Amino acid sequence: MNENDTFRQWFRDTRISAGLSQQKVADALKVEGFNLIQSQIAKIERGERPLRLDEAAAITRLFGTTLDIALGLKEGDPNSLAAQQLAGRTSTLQRIRSVIDAELGGAA
Repeated sequence: MNENDTFRQWFRDTRISAGLSQQKVADALKVEGFNLIQSQIAKIERGERPLRLDEAAAITRLFGTTLDIALGLKEGDPNSLAAQQLAGRTSTLQRIRSVIDAELGGAA
């Protein structure tokens, strides 16, 4: 199952568990500035309509959670967005340190 399928399944299951209709979700998203109607929510859940990132973020906020949780990623999971960002920053800092060490070593 890919991330799109995982999110769609989470969305549908969470909406049903919360006792919300597709129309209620569409109405709640309208308050957030998204002009979605019930049939679009149904298409999102079936994978017939692509979901924009800002829409996905708004949906997770609606249910009081985050995209990492909706995608089934756990805190500390190396695939989580936060872990990937941290790894990228660590790699960048290591490259900077290597350049500085090389310059200091060459000047000494």
